[in-house]
Amino acid sequence: MVADATSSVRRSRVLLAPITVSPTKPLTPTHVKYLLSLDMIKRSTSALSDVDVAYHHAVYTGSRQVAGFWDYLDRCHPGLDAGALSEEDIGHLYVAHHRSGTAPFASIRPMVRRAEEGWVHPVSARLLDLWEDHYRRLGMADPYLGRGRPALASIDEVVDLLVRHDVCVDGRPLGAPVYLDATRTGLPLRPVLSEEGQSNYLLYLLRELIPVLPQYDLVVLAHDVELRSDYRTVARVLETLGAASVVRFEVPRVPLDGITRSARAGGWEEYTLDAFQGPLIEEHGLAAFRLGLRLYLVAGLGRTAAQSFSLRQLGRWVRRARRLLTDHTDGGPEATRYLARLTGRQGYADPYRVATALLSRDSEVPVAGLLRMMTGGMEEQ
Repeated sequence: MVADATSSVRRSRVLLAPITVSPTKPLTPTHVKYLLSLDMIKRSTSALSDVDVAYHHAVYTGSRQVAGFWDYLDRCHPGLDAGALSEEDIGHLYVAHHRSGTAPFASIRPMVRRAEEGWVHPVSARLLDLWEDHYRRLGMADPYLGRGRPALASIDEVVDLLVRHDVCVDGRPLGAPVYLDATRTGLPLRPVLSEEGQSNYLLYLLRELIPVLPQYDLVVLAHDVELRSDYRTVARVLETLGAASVVRFEVPRVPLDGITRSARAGGWEEYTLDAFQGPLIEEHGLAAFRLGLRLYLVAGLGRTAAQSFSLRQLGRWVRRARRLLTDHTDGGPEATRYLARLTGRQGYADPYRVATALLSRDSEVPVAGLLRMMTGGMEEQ
């Protein structure tokens, strides 16, 4: 997949296709770990390949998670001044929405229709603006992450294609659901369209990815661990449809106070970026905070995130990042060849391996070059 940095061979084309963080809640350490991992994949893999990122909130706004929340806001909080809300305020509304119970699809269908036509609720629009501020402060390569609206294949086009490739059971003629079918590989049937016509997030994902599959040599599906079964199914489906190569990248949820839970359950109030970033930036500087947060969440908590998020530990990693930035300002081995070896046949640079390489004391590891790659352009934001 990956050509040598000095070779004239065509650079491979990589599509990073992550599940999006729905614009309904505050960014918790779990979300930040996920987003910074994506940022590191994009930055480091771009040294070897041409990388595009399929991350658009508009693709999923018709889902029950988003449209259901918007319907709740309009029913229970009409006239809400979205512009005056903080990220935490919106998070509390999201928690209250889930505590109120799930509305039947028939009642939220008008909101689903509005969302699929491109309308965005002012509360989510406000949240996206707040997130853009976070992304800039974190030094992410794309502070506009999630904006835009790609063209989607129609439901009928996608289902008909899946049926032709024998990876779908279409129950619509009988008034039954539509299922993804990867049972021949030992995976269970997965409903993606209910008998009422309600799409789940996997159908939206396929509607976005299928039209662009032929353009890429590698598709990297990024998701949290809880979605493993779904994404194993999606990977099989995309391979059956002719994708050149499909791999998955998983990120675990980060426990808070020893508990791993969804943002819809609350308990994140002391752990949002607004709650902890200010003192660390003031004491250690923005550059050290940006790098230290990446190193702590990606390398420190590791692939399993077995330990709870700790402000004390984060402070230690930010101090370590400040020393790295001071000690490795220039020189050392060239970074692109090292990344090519680190990546190997996988086709993309694993952020955990890159982060741990930054901590290496091996003189052959191009720490200064990797730091420039990970922090390039941050000074402009």
